[in-house]
Amino acid sequence: MNFDIIGVGNALVDQIYYVSKEFIDKTALNFNQFKPISFQEQERIIALLPDGEKKELVCGGSSTNSLAAASNYGSLCAHICQLGEDEMGIKYEQDLSLNNIKIVNTFKHKSFKTGRCLVFITPNSERTMGTYLGASEQLNFLDSFIDNVNSSKILFSEGYQFTSDQNYYSFTKILKNTASNVKFALSLSDPFVIQNYRKRFEEVIKIKKIDYLFCNREEAITMCGDNYSERLKEISNNFVVTDGSNESIIFDGKNESKLKALKVNAIDSNGAGDIFAGSALHKIIDGKDFVTACSFGNYASSKIVQEKSPRMSADGYKNIKNSFELLQ
Repeated sequence: MNFDIIGVGNALVDQIYYVSKEFIDKTALNFNQFKPISFQEQERIIALLPDGEKKELVCGGSSTNSLAAASNYGSLCAHICQLGEDEMGIKYEQDLSLNNIKIVNTFKHKSFKTGRCLVFITPNSERTMGTYLGASEQLNFLDSFIDNVNSSKILFSEGYQFTSDQNYYSFTKILKNTASNVKFALSLSDPFVIQNYRKRFEEVIKIKKIDYLFCNREEAITMCGDNYSERLKEISNNFVVTDGSNESIIFDGKNESKLKALKVNAIDSNGAGDIFAGSALHKIIDGKDFVTACSFGNYASSKIVQEKSPRMSADGYKNIKNSFELLQ
């Protein structure tokens, strides 16, 4: 089967809470960043929450959120991810199916729980994450992955894949066997990941130059320093650097330009980068240039930050696509 976009990413069930900055300070989490923690540490943090604090469960993971957007717009998507043989793994498979994303690997781990990410949203829409990767960091490589990737137009992944020895091994094996005509898209994911796994990023870039790179300003600086624009041109053919409510910087292989952020009442930044990447990749599949693709990503992210969820409904994605096209 031929796919437009195939993702390699962590399969995580997001458990979302809306809390104060003071609550984050009581934990050992990194404010507004990602931190890998054990399942037991997650339970200890949950125990600190006030009685009756409500949670929202969403099947997430950065690549999965991006694929959900692209698929709901009409791109044919598949996912290489690892689940546990448990209730949350079943829930995750059902979620992929509902979003018309084909799961490539059917193997499920019995000795690892499906991954869980505690997401804490503070009033200024900052996102702090404490993640138990569980089964998601134990990607069991299958030879069939290569055939599926080489039957796709774009291979998309996330820096989060580099935090696990097993996932990194599986991903680099996939990348080394990826055909030259398959485009490679990557999200840098998080400054913490770049700081601690820089050599792995550098090794990945040596295997295959990035065709479409997605990151925010903090990630770009962590990866390349203050003069990140020139360095990013060396490692990617096209890139976009977002900066919250400030302008984004876009390089389309020839020219560098700026894209104004849309002014909205942001209440939750969770998923903004993910929908940006998924929306842009959909437009690339649709034959649009990179600047137009990023304009769509910018528009879509301005919509998701007004929602208390990293995902839209099927109708929500449809409305984003239709309303953007009316503006063109």
